Order: sequence, then C-alpha cells, then structure tokens
Amino acid sequence: MGFYNDLVNGLNNLIGKGKKFETPTQMARECSVAPNQVIRYIKQERKKHLQALARVLDGVGAKLTFPDENGPMDEFHPVPKVLARPSGGGGSLETNGSVDDNYAFRLDWLNRKGNPQSMKLMSVTGESMAPKIEDGDHVLVDESQTTLYDGRIYVIRIDQEIVVKRIAKEPGKILLVSDNPEAEPRRIEIDLSDESLDWEPVGRVLYVSKDLR
Repeated sequence: MGFYNDLVNGLNNLIGKGKKFETPTQMARECSVAPNQVIRYIKQERKKHLQALARVLDGVGAKLTFPDENGPMDEFHPVPKVLARPSGGGGSLETNGSVDDNYAFRLDWLNRKGNPQSMKLMSVTGESMAPKIEDGDHVLVDESQTTLYDGRIYVIRIDQEIVVKRIAKEPGKILLVSDNPEAEPRRIEIDLSDESLDWEPVGRVLYVSKDLR
C-alpha cells in the first residue's frame, strides 16, 4: 500500500540524530499530539485505522511528500552579490564582477521573476534614481533580460562605467533617464547609429532591497 508505506517511511526519515526531530517525543511535542500516537504510527500499530483512507488515496494517485534531510533550504536559491557597483550617479569603475557573498531567495519567487541562474545582487551608489532606488540600496538584476523595454529599469554598461537608469525610447535613440529630477545629467542619449559607442545592457532590475531611513 503505497500511501501508508510512504507515511511510515517519511516519519521515520525525519527522526534521528542530526535530523529534524531527535526523537518521536520531540516530533509529537512540536506537532501538539501525544507521543504514543507518533510511536504507534512508526511501529505500524495503527495500520488498520488508516488502511481504508490509504486505499482511497492510492486509488486517486495521491502522493505524500516529506522534506528531505536538507530541510527547507531546498526551497531557496543562492544569489551572488557581486563587487561590481552599478552607479545611480556618475558610474563606478568597480566592474570586475567578483562575488562578495551569497544571499538566499525563495526559488519559486525567483522563477516568477526570471532566470535564477542569471541573477546577481549589486549595491547602488548615488541618488539619481531616488526615491525608488537610493544610495546604498541593493538591486536584484537578471542578466538574461537584456531586451530593453520602455519604462523599465536596467543596469547598463557605458565604456567602463555601470549605471542604473530607466529606459525611454525615441526614433534611433535609447534614452537612459534618471528618476531624480535634480540629477545631472538627467538623461543620457545613446545614438543607435553610432557604432563607436561602447555600451551594452547588463540586465534588468527586478527588485530593490533597502533599509528604512
């Protein structure tokens, strides 16, 4: 009986030294049931009480899933924070992309946003994108999203500088626009016909993390 065996094996796999629960008593206490109930399930002393339900669940193809020994961190994905600092102001020369640390995000959330394998965290300098993005904020960037859409915010490399700007389009031009009306320059024009310009989209900004000020 698949469902019943999965239940017993799943409970057993969660109990033991170095696992989620050291003992059946600990499992019972954290689940707010009597310890003898858990012990009876593990020893299969309550089998007859579950057989009818197990047959129904087997018949409809139900599957019982337990967390593995790695725990809930399997639901998270590490995103590297790179030392490159995209600038919200005049740009930054720290563009080597070295990894400073890794931060865990929920994998299902990242998948809804884009490609988790292509995502990086970067720290922003400058106030040209304030108030949405301020000095010291961290931005989550998907480097697989390099197609520029009007009104979206991107990390852009211009020569040796990396900037965070909002995109606007005009015939034959890409405009990199600052949200802050007091920023200088307020916008940077890229002439698409000028092949001498050395620039490229690094990725789209998906999320901003900031401290309350």
